[in-house]
Amino acid sequence: MSETRATRADSHIHLFQHGFSTAEDPGAELATYLSLRERYGIDEALVVGYEGHPQFAGNNEYILALAMTHSWIHPTLFLDPQRPPTPSEIESDRARGAVGYSLYLGADPELTAAIPRETWDALSHTRSILSVNATPEAVSGAEPRFRDADGACVLLSHLGLPGDLAQASASEIQQRIAPISRLADAPNVSVKLSGLYATDPDFPHAAGTHIARELIAAFGPRRTLWGSDYAPGLSVLSEPELFALPGPIRDDLTEDELESVLGGALRAVLAGART
Repeated sequence: MSETRATRADSHIHLFQHGFSTAEDPGAELATYLSLRERYGIDEALVVGYEGHPQFAGNNEYILALAMTHSWIHPTLFLDPQRPPTPSEIESDRARGAVGYSLYLGADPELTAAIPRETWDALSHTRSILSVNATPEAVSGAEPRFRDADGACVLLSHLGLPGDLAQASASEIQQRIAPISRLADAPNVSVKLSGLYATDPDFPHAAGTHIARELIAAFGPRRTLWGSDYAPGLSVLSEPELFALPGPIRDDLTEDELESVLGGALRAVLAGART
């Protein structure tokens, strides 16, 4: 099946007012994605807020404002674990158009412990989406909280950030992704097929493709979501490479399964966040 035949939904993009490089004209990054959206038939996008560095301060407000005039934009707001939102702030953010939050844990297995139980309960109660950037070590530490917040939808970005595994054996890869695969029995946890280049920089990312196939087998195509990682990924890959789903992954899937990975799974997540 051709990748462009079905309409897609992109589970992982960033939009910054002055671009990822912070040197672009205001709105240029959005304008570029608008053209890519048309080219690749993308009708929905989960926009991952990021304010982890001073140059990106204000990104939450920027993407909330974009969502007011672009119905295809679904913002997740950057959540600082050291300054987590209160339940009332979560209710307010959701009312303003946020579908959830983006959580950057790095490799710290203890960081989610800084987020109080009342915040986790509110995230679950509001059926918020949590876009999580975390290595397997951090995912392992966060596992109990992800499982307990079963009303929230946890999306593990970039295959769970297992690192550069281009030279790793199959058994080493299996061991590395074990904390990710272990969450396959938690129905509120899904995985993004994004950032494959971080596991193997050379397209079509043999190690990333191997991991993606393993995770699709574990989580199923309804809980694995394609994402482009626009625009950071363009610093590593060409545009066609960034928006491609490597052939070995597509070849494993039926037409219906491919449509789910390329868009249906994210649409279901977004529908769940609206209820």
